[in-house]
Amino acid sequence: MNHRLTLVTTLVILAVTVTLDQGTKIWAESALEDGDVVEILPTLEFDLSYNSGFSFSTGSGFGPYIGVLVLGLIGFLVWQIVVSESMARVWILATIMGGAIGNLVDRLFRADDGLLSGEVIDFIDVTWYAVFNVADMFVVCGAVTFAGYELVLHRRAEHAAANATEPIGAFESDLAEAGGEPLS
Repeated sequence: MNHRLTLVTTLVILAVTVTLDQGTKIWAESALEDGDVVEILPTLEFDLSYNSGFSFSTGSGFGPYIGVLVLGLIGFLVWQIVVSESMARVWILATIMGGAIGNLVDRLFRADDGLLSGEVIDFIDVTWYAVFNVADMFVVCGAVTFAGYELVLHRRAEHAAANATEPIGAFESDLAEAGGEPLS
């Protein structure tokens, strides 16, 4: 695959995803800073919160460790993009990486207690479920898309392998019906 195209595609996707994430977080902090809540639907609202842990506010206080895990994930995604032979896979992995970087930026630049200790800004509140942000949407939607994509590829490969290996007996019976001699 063309490595230059892969690099350019990855950088564009990263720029778009991180910009969308950080732009919406800047908006959320300015529009919702006084405890304002913007109701979108009966169970969906914009409500500013800060998360020092994993998703759904679990692991509160483990921000630096989470940051290190995210750095490892980003390294893994870079490697997967470099070795990828599919532009679709590059798009999907870059989207996941963009979301991861978006939240990592929060941990880096909002840190008060040392490196990677910053809290992630969350503001999309599904009142019966969780509070999250645009970066989380890129990570989750990208991961689900990646799983579906890989499943489809696996099923296609199984189907192609099953159709490519026709049993010899069937071939010989087709040959006999056509008036030919068996190969053995």
